[in-house]
Amino acid sequence: MSDLPHWSLLFAQLRRIHLRVHATFFAVALFALFLSTSQQGQEMAGYGLLSIAILLLSVLIHEAGHMLAAARVGGSTEQLVVGPLGGLAFPEIPREPQAELLVALAGPAANLVAVLLALPIALAVGLNPTELMIPWQPVGLLVGDWWVAALKLAFWCNWVMLLANLLPAYPLDGARVLRALLTPAIDYRSAGMVAVRATKMTAVVLLILAVVLRNEKAAEVLPVWVPIALLALFVYSHAALEAIKQDETDWEEELFNYDFSQGYTSLERTIDPPRKPRGSLRQWIENRRAMRRRKRQWLEQEEERQVDAILIRLHEVGLDGLTAKERSLLNRVSARYRNRQGS
Repeated sequence: MSDLPHWSLLFAQLRRIHLRVHATFFAVALFALFLSTSQQGQEMAGYGLLSIAILLLSVLIHEAGHMLAAARVGGSTEQLVVGPLGGLAFPEIPREPQAELLVALAGPAANLVAVLLALPIALAVGLNPTELMIPWQPVGLLVGDWWVAALKLAFWCNWVMLLANLLPAYPLDGARVLRALLTPAIDYRSAGMVAVRATKMTAVVLLILAVVLRNEKAAEVLPVWVPIALLALFVYSHAALEAIKQDETDWEEELFNYDFSQGYTSLERTIDPPRKPRGSLRQWIENRRAMRRRKRQWLEQEEERQVDAILIRLHEVGLDGLTAKERSLLNRVSARYRNRQGS
């Protein structure tokens, strides 16, 4: 998202990865400190700091899953923006359904591994994981010894992060999973717009759930409907941002793949402007689909034309010498050839 750096603070730089913390994470952290210090006992402030540390660790576990999967499919991660439910900057990966599906599911899978590792320890010390599995009712998280509280927090944070990221809503991973599953049936942009609509529908459902649970309370300090309503507003705001980002990404890829040695006139001739509606909405939709097909065909031809130069560079400098965009282009064209041979 183009506006993420403006709402985040640079925290550290690990090799080529810029680790930033988003304003929403700071807001959740401050609220956790407020809740902990509002309780009796001086040790509660320490529990509040512990909860922030566990949340940050859970987010990093989630993002480690994304980054490892992205590296496996030939992608890269240049920026990591930490939010309360995971990272808000997705890795750069080849625009292929299989690659996007694998990378999107890798984050929740990492949280699931953390939950499964914490589960036998929780059972061994006599904890009741069933109570911790109720996302909006974290009963007794900060009760007990420090290490018991840390175990409870680690279990609950990873469990909630797993469930939340399965929602079909941006910027959560469920929306990208939905887009990857739909891409083989429809074009990438249409699949993305379906995911945007699913995000808005999810926000509406969350608001309805917040109304239904408005009389429930968690730990006697926070009404249940508050975090659910805030999550609804959060994902709804990202629906419009994702639609804008998708348009920007389309044009960036077109400019990257375009050979400007031929001038601008060939670009104007090849990509026809959208036609005005003629007669009916159905005709207008068909015209838009035809225009997208022509644009996609032109982009594929341009990509395939550049593969020869990339293969020469591959022979000279090896795979590690290629840029992330060159590797992404090579993987994308290779997958396209495989699909054609399979069909």
